[in-house]
Amino acid sequence: MNGRTWFVMMAIVLCACCLSSACLGAAAERPTPIDIGSRLELFIDDYLIDRLEGKAELRLHHPEPREIAIVHDAPWEGTGSGYHSVFQDGKLYRMYYKAWHLDVSKGKVNTSSHPLYCCYAESDDGIHWRKPELGLHEFRGSKANNIAITTYKEGEMKVDPGHPAVFKDDNPNCPADARYKAIVRSSGARGLLAFKSPDGLHWSPIETKPVITEGAFDSQNLAFWIRCGPSIAPTGGSSRPA
Repeated sequence: MNGRTWFVMMAIVLCACCLSSACLGAAAERPTPIDIGSRLELFIDDYLIDRLEGKAELRLHHPEPREIAIVHDAPWEGTGSGYHSVFQDGKLYRMYYKAWHLDVSKGKVNTSSHPLYCCYAESDDGIHWRKPELGLHEFRGSKANNIAITTYKEGEMKVDPGHPAVFKDDNPNCPADARYKAIVRSSGARGLLAFKSPDGLHWSPIETKPVITEGAFDSQNLAFWIRCGPSIAPTGGSSRPA
């Protein structure tokens, strides 16, 4: 082997080593893909996105005004109705909302027309809604209404169902009598109360005291159950510090 041949062979070996090191380094730096399984994920930042190419971009789509889906015109509902919780449950869509009425006269607001209620509506397509007569709670002498949870007092607990957050608990270990859950306010023993239901219609408190007591609780306070890998992550809506 002459000197020229030896030099060429060494150069080839050196280049091969450099390329191998570079490839190994690139492989080591390459992030491991995040396994999200069958979960639905919102692409709100770059946590789940490695890169965007071409004209790809993150865009917040804006809602488009459509026709009115539901009107709160029953005597136990009114102008103060709101805080809707809507979710699909099999072939049925369920809606829970605050039923309240406000009267305005001479610059003053009267909120005493009737107590706060949590009412229920359902739909087969999420567009056309019906309010079934549940026959659970009396309003002005009749139970022919769709009131699911009413205002009442039990010990120090004063149930305020006017700010409901209702969801179906997808936890496979959830007891059958607590398949549906709701978070409502308590204005006696101040805080958030947890309710349960086997069918989404008949509700009872999980505990007779608030499960969360720190916060302002001045609006709808959300809660739901999600699975993150092998762990369970219950996520509650937050309120401003009092």
